[in-house]
Amino acid sequence: MVVADLIDASQRLGRVPGLHSLDLAEAEAAIGARYRPHRLLMPSGEASLDFRHHAVAGEGASLNLLRYGPDIEIEAGIFDTFYMLEFPLSGGVDILYGRDRVASRPGHGLILSPGPFVRSNWRPGTTQVMLRLERDFVERAWQRYTGDPVRRTPFFKPEIDLDTPVGRRLARLFGLMVAEEIEAADSTALSPMPLVNAVLETLFAHVPCREAEPSALAAAGPLPHYVLSFKALLDDPSALPLTVSTLCERLEVSQRTLTTGMRRFTGLSPHDYLTMRRMEHARHLLERDGLPVAAVAARVGYAHAGRFAAAFRRHCGHSPAGTRAT
Repeated sequence: MVVADLIDASQRLGRVPGLHSLDLAEAEAAIGARYRPHRLLMPSGEASLDFRHHAVAGEGASLNLLRYGPDIEIEAGIFDTFYMLEFPLSGGVDILYGRDRVASRPGHGLILSPGPFVRSNWRPGTTQVMLRLERDFVERAWQRYTGDPVRRTPFFKPEIDLDTPVGRRLARLFGLMVAEEIEAADSTALSPMPLVNAVLETLFAHVPCREAEPSALAAAGPLPHYVLSFKALLDDPSALPLTVSTLCERLEVSQRTLTTGMRRFTGLSPHDYLTMRRMEHARHLLERDGLPVAAVAARVGYAHAGRFAAAFRRHCGHSPAGTRAT
């Protein structure tokens, strides 16, 4: 079963300027920039890639239409900064999710919470409507919902059946959110934020969840304080221009210790994680604020706009100027 609201959402998203590529490296760079660094693997002799990605972004959330075409394996690592709701319109996805295996298909979606290592296999012809929710945004909403003085991370039961009241409501909200996010550029349009909050309230009230310890879900064990502090420090955009060495001095930890901890618990080096956060913020500035490329480069720590543009292209699959244009 494919819900009509999701079909409508996919059609609207498909009309938003996006990226279409037949090149694996370009697709890998683009999806890594939008979500986190990914590794895409195609079985030997598989049909050529047909990568398509369209997205609209708002405060704390972005709606995406994504397909790869052929059977493809994706090593995504740990979703440490966001939640992802995934609803296939066709095909389906088999996922190694920490120590568990979960799967989606038309009519049965997933919500992936921060923490577990993620490796997925997209079946041939899979197209998904996806909602990314920023972890910080969800945690603050959860804190308001529970009244807990301490901010915690809700971890949701991953499977969502769209042939249930909860699933049908989420599908309807997806459809409305896409329409209103697209209209949001019009100064007279209503804010789509109440719809995002309605998604969160639906999840909190009706999808089983528990409060996860920051890294108890990762097989590596408890997350060291310096890894937590490094990641938290980069939540502040003013820290993004700093070098890894300067950040280590602030945290009073050696660069070698931080590198070892980051690689063990996140799969990324400190430099890779810093670059990822820089590119995420740069994309936000380009898409939402319309700043000149040189100004964006300076804000995220690049003295030379050319070097920034090269790094942005590696991570996003297109130039900063192209991002401003869309």
